Amino acid sequence: MRTEAANGWQFFVATLLIVIGAVNIIQGMVALFSPDFYIATGTDMLFLEYGSWGVLLGLWGVVMVAAGVAVLSGRTWARVFGIVLASLNALAQLAFVVAMPLWSMVAIAVDILVIYGLTAGWPTRAGDASPQSDEAVYRSGYRASHEAPRPTRSPEQRTGGQQTTGQGS
Repeated sequence: MRTEAANGWQFFVATLLIVIGAVNIIQGMVALFSPDFYIATGTDMLFLEYGSWGVLLGLWGVVMVAAGVAVLSGRTWARVFGIVLASLNALAQLAFVVAMPLWSMVAIAVDILVIYGLTAGWPTRAGDASPQSDEAVYRSGYRASHEAPRPTRSPEQRTGGQQTTGQGS
Protein backbone atom coordinates (compact mmCIF):
# COMPACT_ATOMS: atom_id res chain seq x y z
CA MET A 1 0.00 0.00 0.00
CA ARG A 2 1.32 3.42 -0.94
CA THR A 3 1.58 6.35 1.41
CA GLU A 4 -0.16 9.57 0.48
CA ALA A 5 2.18 11.70 -1.63
CA ALA A 6 2.10 15.46 -1.92
CA ASN A 7 0.33 16.90 -4.91
CA GLY A 8 2.66 17.97 -7.71
CA TRP A 9 0.49 20.99 -8.57
CA GLN A 10 0.88 22.20 -5.01
CA PHE A 11 4.69 22.30 -5.28
CA PHE A 12 4.59 23.70 -8.81
CA VAL A 13 2.35 26.63 -7.89
CA ALA A 14 4.19 27.31 -4.63
CA THR A 15 7.49 27.41 -6.52
CA LEU A 16 6.07 29.78 -9.12
CA LEU A 17 4.69 32.11 -6.46
CA ILE A 18 8.00 32.14 -4.61
CA VAL A 19 9.95 32.79 -7.82
CA ILE A 20 7.65 35.58 -9.02
CA GLY A 21 7.77 37.09 -5.53
CA ALA A 22 11.57 36.97 -5.56
CA VAL A 23 11.61 38.64 -8.98
CA ASN A 24 9.33 41.39 -7.64
CA ILE A 25 11.74 41.87 -4.74
CA ILE A 26 14.61 42.19 -7.23
CA GLN A 27 12.59 44.64 -9.35
CA GLY A 28 11.93 46.67 -6.22
CA MET A 29 15.60 46.72 -5.28
CA VAL A 30 16.53 47.83 -8.80
CA ALA A 31 13.96 50.63 -8.68
CA LEU A 32 15.22 51.64 -5.23
CA PHE A 33 18.97 51.53 -5.84
CA SER A 34 19.25 52.04 -9.60
CA PRO A 35 16.30 54.16 -10.74
CA ASP A 36 17.90 54.97 -14.10
CA PHE A 37 17.20 51.34 -15.13
CA TYR A 38 13.52 52.26 -15.51
CA ILE A 39 13.52 55.34 -17.69
CA ALA A 40 10.17 57.02 -18.15
CA THR A 41 9.94 59.58 -20.92
CA GLY A 42 8.07 62.84 -20.51
CA THR A 43 4.94 61.34 -22.05
CA ASP A 44 4.90 58.36 -19.68
CA MET A 45 2.96 58.70 -16.50
CA LEU A 46 4.68 57.81 -13.25
CA PHE A 47 2.38 57.70 -10.22
CA LEU A 48 5.13 57.36 -7.60
CA GLU A 49 8.81 58.14 -7.42
CA TYR A 50 11.24 55.32 -8.09
CA GLY A 51 12.07 54.91 -4.41
CA SER A 52 8.40 54.47 -3.57
CA TRP A 53 7.99 51.97 -6.41
CA GLY A 54 11.00 50.10 -5.08
CA VAL A 55 9.58 49.78 -1.59
CA LEU A 56 6.13 48.86 -2.93
CA LEU A 57 7.50 46.17 -5.26
CA GLY A 58 9.76 44.80 -2.53
CA LEU A 59 6.91 44.47 -0.07
CA TRP A 60 4.66 42.99 -2.75
CA GLY A 61 7.34 40.41 -3.48
CA VAL A 62 7.59 39.48 0.19
CA VAL A 63 3.80 38.98 0.31
CA MET A 64 3.95 36.76 -2.79
CA VAL A 65 6.74 34.65 -1.31
CA ALA A 66 4.65 34.29 1.86
CA ALA A 67 1.69 33.20 -0.30
CA GLY A 68 3.88 30.58 -1.97
CA VAL A 69 4.89 29.19 1.41
CA ALA A 70 1.25 29.27 2.56
CA VAL A 71 0.15 27.30 -0.51
CA LEU A 72 2.34 24.45 0.70
CA SER A 73 -0.01 24.09 3.67
CA GLY A 74 -2.74 22.94 1.28
CA ARG A 75 -5.37 25.13 2.94
CA THR A 76 -8.21 26.62 0.94
CA TRP A 77 -7.54 30.14 2.22
CA ALA A 78 -3.97 29.90 0.92
CA ARG A 79 -5.24 28.92 -2.52
CA VAL A 80 -7.69 31.84 -2.58
CA PHE A 81 -4.95 34.18 -1.33
CA GLY A 82 -2.63 32.94 -4.10
CA ILE A 83 -5.31 33.42 -6.77
CA VAL A 84 -5.99 36.98 -5.61
CA LEU A 85 -2.28 37.86 -5.49
CA ALA A 86 -1.53 36.32 -8.89
CA SER A 87 -4.49 38.17 -10.42
CA LEU A 88 -3.42 41.48 -8.92
CA ASN A 89 0.19 40.86 -9.97
CA ALA A 90 -0.90 40.23 -13.56
CA LEU A 91 -2.82 43.51 -13.55
CA ALA A 92 0.12 45.34 -11.95
CA GLN A 93 2.49 44.02 -14.61
CA LEU A 94 0.39 45.86 -17.20
CA ALA A 95 1.84 49.07 -15.75
CA PHE A 96 5.32 47.89 -16.76
CA VAL A 97 4.46 46.98 -20.35
CA VAL A 98 5.86 50.26 -21.68
CA ALA A 99 9.11 50.05 -19.70
CA MET A 100 9.72 46.30 -20.01
CA PRO A 101 7.31 44.66 -22.50
CA LEU A 102 8.92 41.22 -22.72
CA TRP A 103 9.30 40.80 -18.97
CA SER A 104 5.75 42.00 -18.37
CA MET A 105 4.34 39.42 -20.77
CA VAL A 106 6.42 36.64 -19.18
CA ALA A 107 5.27 37.68 -15.69
CA ILE A 108 1.63 37.76 -16.81
CA ALA A 109 2.02 34.28 -18.34
CA VAL A 110 3.49 32.96 -15.09
CA ASP A 111 0.62 34.53 -13.15
CA ILE A 112 -1.86 32.80 -15.45
CA LEU A 113 -0.09 29.48 -14.81
CA VAL A 114 -0.36 30.10 -11.07
CA ILE A 115 -4.07 30.85 -11.36
CA TYR A 116 -4.60 27.71 -13.44
CA GLY A 117 -2.65 25.57 -11.01
CA LEU A 118 -4.56 26.90 -8.03
CA THR A 119 -7.98 26.48 -9.62
CA ALA A 120 -7.74 23.35 -11.76
CA GLY A 121 -4.81 21.33 -10.53
CA TRP A 122 -5.90 19.92 -7.17
CA PRO A 123 -8.54 17.45 -6.07
CA THR A 124 -11.67 19.05 -4.67
CA ARG A 125 -11.63 17.12 -1.40
CA ALA A 126 -8.85 15.63 0.66
CA GLY A 127 -10.40 12.16 0.24
CA ASP A 128 -10.14 12.36 -3.55
CA ALA A 129 -6.36 12.06 -3.43
CA SER A 130 -6.26 9.10 -1.05
CA PRO A 131 -4.30 6.02 -2.12
CA GLN A 132 -7.36 3.83 -1.66
CA SER A 133 -9.39 5.79 -4.19
CA ASP A 134 -6.46 5.78 -6.64
CA GLU A 135 -6.12 2.03 -6.24
CA ALA A 136 -9.88 1.51 -6.61
CA VAL A 137 -9.91 3.53 -9.83
CA TYR A 138 -6.93 1.58 -11.16
CA ARG A 139 -8.51 -1.78 -10.31
CA SER A 140 -11.86 -0.88 -11.87
CA GLY A 141 -10.10 0.17 -15.08
CA TYR A 142 -8.02 -3.01 -15.05
CA ARG A 143 -11.12 -5.17 -14.58
CA ALA A 144 -12.97 -3.32 -17.32
CA SER A 145 -10.18 -3.96 -19.80
CA HIS A 146 -9.28 -7.53 -18.83
CA GLU A 147 -12.63 -8.98 -17.93
CA ALA A 148 -14.44 -7.80 -21.02
CA PRO A 149 -16.58 -10.45 -22.70
CA ARG A 150 -14.72 -12.43 -25.32
CA PRO A 151 -16.09 -12.37 -28.84
CA THR A 152 -18.13 -15.40 -29.83
CA ARG A 153 -16.86 -17.81 -32.37
CA SER A 154 -17.59 -17.18 -35.99
CA PRO A 155 -19.40 -19.84 -38.05
CA GLU A 156 -16.08 -20.82 -39.65
CA GLN A 157 -14.53 -21.47 -36.24
CA ARG A 158 -17.52 -23.58 -35.08
CA THR A 159 -17.16 -26.03 -37.95
CA GLY A 160 -13.48 -26.53 -37.36
CA GLY A 161 -12.31 -24.42 -40.26
CA GLN A 162 -14.13 -26.47 -42.92
CA GLN A 163 -16.20 -24.30 -45.09
CA THR A 164 -19.29 -25.80 -46.64
CA THR A 165 -20.66 -24.64 -49.92
CA GLY A 166 -24.15 -24.94 -51.23
CA GLN A 167 -22.97 -27.25 -54.07
CA GLY A 168 -22.27 -30.93 -53.70
CA SER A 169 -18.69 -32.07 -53.71
